[in-house]
Amino acid sequence: MLQIILIIVGALLGLGLLTGIVLTFIVAYIVYSKTLMRGKSGSWGREHCSEPGCVPLETMWERGLVWKKQNESFIKEVSIKSKDGLKLVGEWFDYGFDKTVIILPGRRETLVYSYYYAKPYKESGVNVLVIDQRAHGLSEGKYSTCGLKEAEDVSLWMKYLHDELKQKEIFLHGICVGTCVSTLVSTKYKVDYLKAVILDSAFITYKEIYKNHYIESGHALFPVYYEIWMWFSFFTHCNINDSSPLKYMDKLDLPVLFIWGDKDIYCLPEKSKELFAKCGSKNKQLEWFEGAEHSRVRLNDESRYDGLVSDFLARVA
Repeated sequence: MLQIILIIVGALLGLGLLTGIVLTFIVAYIVYSKTLMRGKSGSWGREHCSEPGCVPLETMWERGLVWKKQNESFIKEVSIKSKDGLKLVGEWFDYGFDKTVIILPGRRETLVYSYYYAKPYKESGVNVLVIDQRAHGLSEGKYSTCGLKEAEDVSLWMKYLHDELKQKEIFLHGICVGTCVSTLVSTKYKVDYLKAVILDSAFITYKEIYKNHYIESGHALFPVYYEIWMWFSFFTHCNINDSSPLKYMDKLDLPVLFIWGDKDIYCLPEKSKELFAKCGSKNKQLEWFEGAEHSRVRLNDESRYDGLVSDFLARVA
């Protein structure tokens, strides 16, 4: 009789454990789908700021739209196909120069967000390409791959600019996840017409910045945070550990301007210094903005930010 009771108790405990594990994987899927998968209700679209009600982002959004309106006569709608068959779209501001910068925003942001960073380029003799990355805006796709397939996409945009639009020099300006894309493109898809990169709010690994967001939201890491990456691998067929600027930084030998805010709670200053130290470029520059938060550095001091970009271009272009 005791043996039967023990078997029943063991079975119930095992069932409870299994149920708990299944439930955590369900929670992990829900979190994953909300943060790294395009929704069905216009999320990751061009229609509105990614965080309605967030005054800094809305300010950047609105100022970017003002810039776009002032320059819309120069816009040419452009598109390419990704290697996995997705239509990717962008807007090329053609000022008649033979140089172009590709501005790469963060996760959940479309090309509208990139308008905000474009001002110093026209003044420096550089055309501007803003793009909807895969699964954002008018580009096709469902999943963010945290910079991995996006880097391959940007390498195709560069080829298009060079081969079809006859651009002799190309620059990359990345913000947040855009810095990861820029780093991967610069080290894995090297071409002689990519001349320099600007990295604003760069992180050491995508898992690190995601973890910092996750902790800030008040969630315990174990086990859901770890299960999220299993879903990521299942849907994207990518290894999140490859989304690591730190992993490739020693191979970045182009001129590079690093920009960080000292109040960034996602890309922590001590990690930023580690990234800068590992950079393999002999022509690297680091600039800190006091009081600036993650991905909002230009808003902290637009004049200084634009001046740094212009001076950097004058030195390397």
